[in-house]
Amino acid sequence: MRIRSQLLLALLGSWIWVAAGNAQPADDFGLIDGTIVFIDPEGDSRCAAVNTFNADFFIRSCDRRIVLVTSDDRLTPYIVDENYIVTRDGGAPAGHIRFATDNEGFRQVFWLSDDNFAEGADFVLQYDLETDTLSVASALGQDGQVILLAPINLRDTNCDPSVNYDGDKVVLCSRTCGIGTGAATLALCLSFTAGRSLFRRRSATC
Repeated sequence: MRIRSQLLLALLGSWIWVAAGNAQPADDFGLIDGTIVFIDPEGDSRCAAVNTFNADFFIRSCDRRIVLVTSDDRLTPYIVDENYIVTRDGGAPAGHIRFATDNEGFRQVFWLSDDNFAEGADFVLQYDLETDTLSVASALGQDGQVILLAPINLRDTNCDPSVNYDGDKVVLCSRTCGIGTGAATLALCLSFTAGRSLFRRRSATC
């Protein structure tokens, strides 16, 4: 019986050691390691959330794949290159990602249009959650005219996608959130698996 107990303890210790080695460390934002964090070249803002008009994303660093974190955590068919130009699987252009100032004066990261969407304009994109397709976000002005929405039109944008992200292992890279070497690591892992947020629409100022 004693030998069996010692064997079980040894196996448990080995499992904890392996789990600790595979734990996803978190950065200052509480984000799992492997998420690209943007640093604003015009200020000191650091953001990991990529904002569209109606959904939030992050970019995983192992393959630069864009991950949806609004409504349901899942991979999208979009990839970002080193210059933050976005293409869909197969190479079709799909806008670009960069910092811009929102309606509240905050520097945030947006997924923006390019020549393929609106003749050189720089507008925020709207994401279709069912078909993984993009369109330029728009709103009706006071006189009924259609206004294409730039970052300066939008409020309630995010800098940290962990507010919405529920820690789905399917969308992470090879390492996953496990048992760390101390209570702090475990607390970070547990806090990162918070409940997902529901689909929400950003408020626009026109």
